[in-house]
Amino acid sequence: MLRLIVNYLLIIFFVGCNNQNKTFISGKIIKPTNNEIQVLKDEKIIKKIKISNDGTFLGSIENINSGLYNFIHLPEFQYLIINKGDSLVLRLNSLDFDESLVFSGKGASKNNYLIDVFLEHEIEDNYIKSNYKSSKRVFKKIIDSLINKKNTEFLKFKSSIKINSISNLIINHAIIVPLYSHIENYIIINKNNHSNNIEYFNNFRQNINLNISELSHFKPYLDYITLKSINESFSEDKGYDYNLNFNLLRLEFLDNQISDQTIKTKLLRFIAYEYLLEEKKLINIDDFIYEFSKISNNESTNKEVSVLYENITSLQVGKIFPEIKLYNENKIDKNISSHINLNSNNVFVFWSYDQNAHQVNLFNKMNLLINKFPDYYFNLININDDNIKWKNNLINSFYNSRINNFRSINFESMSKKMVLNNLNKVIITGENGIIKEITNLNNLEKYLNNN
Repeated sequence: MLRLIVNYLLIIFFVGCNNQNKTFISGKIIKPTNNEIQVLKDEKIIKKIKISNDGTFLGSIENINSGLYNFIHLPEFQYLIINKGDSLVLRLNSLDFDESLVFSGKGASKNNYLIDVFLEHEIEDNYIKSNYKSSKRVFKKIIDSLINKKNTEFLKFKSSIKINSISNLIINHAIIVPLYSHIENYIIINKNNHSNNIEYFNNFRQNINLNISELSHFKPYLDYITLKSINESFSEDKGYDYNLNFNLLRLEFLDNQISDQTIKTKLLRFIAYEYLLEEKKLINIDDFIYEFSKISNNESTNKEVSVLYENITSLQVGKIFPEIKLYNENKIDKNISSHINLNSNNVFVFWSYDQNAHQVNLFNKMNLLINKFPDYYFNLININDDNIKWKNNLINSFYNSRINNFRSINFESMSKKMVLNNLNKVIITGENGIIKEITNLNNLEKYLNNN
């Protein structure tokens, strides 16, 4: 195996010497979960590299800009710092993705350090959370200690390894932003002392620039700003009341504090989805959309939120169940109205063979309810795209004349029409396909008992 890695390094070295405009990415994946890796910049795929039968891969990218990238081997992903001319060699085991990921070659040191930072945060996470109820002085001491330790280690690293300004920016924020997010969470949890905590931790809260364009696609950074928007929208009277007014204040905070358009757009979109998927009152949704549209100037995001709004208004009690195309067990694709008798009472549930615990719970519940409520038909809609795997998972389930098994033809389209933000969602229809109730698996039996 050492010989394989050395061979890759030699290939990269000689090829790289001939073309300094190319950046090379190669390596080996043990137990790969699919046949390619993807390299993304700002969430856009810039390179797909095929994985050989022995798990090795080799690819190059021309005229790359230094900065933050994503390395994806579905379903896992990790961040990369890539500079023009780097020759990164990756080695990992897909069964232990982050913990096994190691870099060698030109550009390896900064990426190994970044991975170590992420892993350290994971180890510390539970300890910090266990102190959320400690006094603010104790909690501040914990955060101060961790920041000082990490900064000292980073200074030592930089004294031996020279890195450029963008690498320094990324690693520095990878170190401090998760710790600052813990402070925001501490303030949220200890809401009864909100004003005092804001003042006490103010030095931390003023330390991070909220408009760093190089970090506009860095999740820990965006998570921090999202948490800060919650604390900045706190009401002494109502606390963290996640209602319309609270979310309008969050929009106002972003509008006033975020000038970077990419960051603003991503966070506006996040808050819109978070609120719209939970709000039940259409009049509140109308008011939110009105204010959102005055702040957001990204045409693509506005269109996306508009489609979500239309789907929410269509999926209401009293409306007709939306038309979606599904495969039945014979792989015949039809509109749902052609598959089932819409004049009967129908229950629609959703599942995935990738979520085993949910699947087992769902099948068990359907077995129970099918006998208890003979006036209902139960429609199980699988969201996956592999027909064979779907059928294999049905073998160990059950067959009943009032059970209909379907698989989505286009999950993206179906999930939008169903406003499917989680697999616990349940939709119940009556005569003519009129929606009678939208609930969840936990409350389904209670509803059926009462109706």
